Amino acid sequence: MRQIFERMKAIPKSDIVNIRYREKMEERKSLLHSVRAEYAKAAADLETLKGEVIKTIRGESTFSKELLSSLIAEAEAKCQELQENMETAQAAYDEGKTVLASLNAQYDDIISWAEMYDTASMEAKKMIVNCLIKRVDVYRDYKLHIDFNIDFEQFCGGLDIVTIAA
Repeated sequence: MRQIFERMKAIPKSDIVNIRYREKMEERKSLLHSVRAEYAKAAADLETLKGEVIKTIRGESTFSKELLSSLIAEAEAKCQELQENMETAQAAYDEGKTVLASLNAQYDDIISWAEMYDTASMEAKKMIVNCLIKRVDVYRDYKLHIDFNIDFEQFCGGLDIVTIAA
């Protein structure tokens, strides 16, 4: 555990937090752009269908009133769904500062565990290890396989914030 903590302490906070924050914000920004583009296309399609209704009333369109009615209903439902998706994506993008604060808190927690591990009581060490390790498998010839709750590779690339950002 000491070796793992030493390796974690060696990684600068700004590297981990900023990289992971930019990564998550880029994901959210691209999702927001794609949803906005889909909504704009669906709204344009709806307007085209409504324009076709006027042509039908004048007798200039080959589409029936019933067909246009069903197509407009579908387009309106799709626009409504995309509007809700766009609002959700916007809210996720706007809460980026909360994500940054959570990343900082997670990093600080892990580093504080690393700093107190050597001086902690046996019960406190067990609690720290319990927070970091999910499972330990022991095989023949004392071979161990340890599953961590926070993967060291994930820590190197950024904190694991599945519960925050997902």
